[in-house]
This record gives sequence, C-alpha cells and structure tokens, in this order.
Amino acid sequence: MFDYKKARKNMVDNLIRPANVTDPKLLSALGDVQRDKFLPSNLASLSYSEAELLIQNDRTSMSPWLLAKMLQFLDLNSSDNVLSLATGYGYSCALMSSLANFVVAVETQDLAKEAQARLIENGYDNILVREGNINEGAEEEGPYDAILIEGAVEYINEEIINQLILEGRIIAVFKEKNLGQCRLGIKTKSGVQWSNLFEANCVLLNDFKIKKGFTL
Repeated sequence: MFDYKKARKNMVDNLIRPANVTDPKLLSALGDVQRDKFLPSNLASLSYSEAELLIQNDRTSMSPWLLAKMLQFLDLNSSDNVLSLATGYGYSCALMSSLANFVVAVETQDLAKEAQARLIENGYDNILVREGNINEGAEEEGPYDAILIEGAVEYINEEIINQLILEGRIIAVFKEKNLGQCRLGIKTKSGVQWSNLFEANCVLLNDFKIKKGFTL
C-alpha cells in the first residue's frame, strides 16, 4: 500500500524546504494537508511529486513547490480574508485554512462542487467555494486582504483588483510567450505596485488570456 504520510514528509523535506520555503506555519500546513484528498483518484499516487497535474481538460493542480513559494510571499496571517481563484479541487484552500481567517474560492461549476465537497469532507469549515467566472472574483464576500491566482495569467482585470483592500496583496504567475514570472502586487491609491519575485511556469488560465484581435 502506498505510504502517503511518508510521501508527504518527503515532499516537504526534499521539495519544499530546498525551494527556500521557511515559514513554520506554512511548512506545518504542508505537512498536515493531504494533497491526495484533493486530486482525482487516478492521480493520488503522484500527489507529492513536483509535477503540475492535469485534473480536468486544460486545468491543472499547480506544483506544490510553486504553490508553497507563492503562499510564503503572500504572507498570510490569522486575520486575513483571502480570495482564491482557480483552486481546482481545493488543495490551496485547505493549506490556507490554517493560515488565514476565511477563504473564498471561485471555480467553474463542476470543479466548485467537487472542491467544496472535499473540503467539507476533510473538516475545513472556514472556506466557501463559489461557482462562477474565475475572472470576476467574488465581490459580495469581499473586499480581501490577499488574492491568490492559481495558474498563469497574461493580465489581471480591474474587477479583480477592485476586490482588494488598500495595501492588500495579490500574487500570480505572469506569462509572456513561454516565459513565466511570479509577481507580487501591493494595492496603493494609484494602482498596484508589482515586484518580480522569481521565474516560474504553469498552465495559462483561459480566463486570464488576452483576447487577440481579428485581422485579415
């Protein structure tokens, strides 16, 4: 029988820590949350590998090391209300459950139902998963102290930025052609100030693609 507990410990020790993830609360969450519970059953044995895993059509579950680094830079605290966009089956929400006050996730209809069911089944009660368009966020439950976009983007629309409090944080991987850069944004009175953090790559979210104009 596959030893998920040992695999999870190996992931933290051999994949997460070497990626310079040092926050003790985040490392504790990574050691506690069972990622295999938030993936399709046929991918369970790959739960603690470094791979980005395809969960449905063109949607993936981000590599654990990349997600962990993004969460460390997001620097969540126990009073934060967080918006999670494109959470898949809910793994990122489960991780943030012990790091933040409340998490609101937005997912497509089928994934939202699956994520909420798995989160409830595994005892996470400070998370709400809403069905909707990922690039519209969840204004009714906002504003938010922090926003996580779990997938690559070409742009972020104002509707999402407007749901962030002043001095709130937003993190995403920006993709140009085949190159990706993880960036952290801080909302100011004049807009969002972005900082380049590190190079990274993950699947581009259709909801955050720049629509190409039609030309003859």
